[in-house]
Amino acid sequence: MKKCFMMAALLIGCMATASAQEIRDMFGSDQKGGISYGVRAGLNVSKIAGQYSPDSGDKLDFNSRVGFQVGAVVDIPITNGFYVQPGLLFTTRGAKEKSSYSEAGYSEEASTKYRPMYLQIPVLASFRADVSESVNVQVHVGPHFAFGLGGKCKDSYSDSDGLSESQKYPFFGESTENEARFGAKRFDFGLSFGAGVTLREHYYVGIVYDLGLVNMAIDKEWGKEAKFHNRNFSIQLGYNF
Repeated sequence: MKKCFMMAALLIGCMATASAQEIRDMFGSDQKGGISYGVRAGLNVSKIAGQYSPDSGDKLDFNSRVGFQVGAVVDIPITNGFYVQPGLLFTTRGAKEKSSYSEAGYSEEASTKYRPMYLQIPVLASFRADVSESVNVQVHVGPHFAFGLGGKCKDSYSDSDGLSESQKYPFFGESTENEARFGAKRFDFGLSFGAGVTLREHYYVGIVYDLGLVNMAIDKEWGKEAKFHNRNFSIQLGYNF
């Protein structure tokens, strides 16, 4: 009986060692022991979500806007299958809205495009696993910090009588007596969630969703009940050196 227990314990120990080795091979073979770098570029689909006030009918009715991002990342290995990935990205955000009216042969259209630009710094925890010799899958999550660099809003109006006009004004900051502004804060903070695949150690394809947590609306411009938040989905392509 004692020998049976010893043989069973030995068998379990061998199975555990083999399983641990498989896990190390899966999550540790991409561990190169040094810091590496990469470049990223992508397509953004962004929106401004929120409300002017808590009333159910007073929510923002903005449509998504297409933009872009470009920048670089650094991969810092921590342990098998786990990296920290800070980055620096130039990225566009924003939204657009449109309204129209018509009756008895008369019509008019009005639209506004919001085009802010940010310098964004994501700091992501990156979990990675090799599924084959040439394919590595990754899951990313972590905070991002964004600083508004500039950007404009553009109002456009036209009607069937031939009237057409437009105006541009800054997205960030408070309005003054001499200049109208949208009234958004420059600083933004939020969470980023993403996943991607690296092919042949160099070529990267991924997706990221950025959830802005800071209320961008300036109280003096919009009132304390207004809540504006950045939302962005992006498709990224990259090259790792």
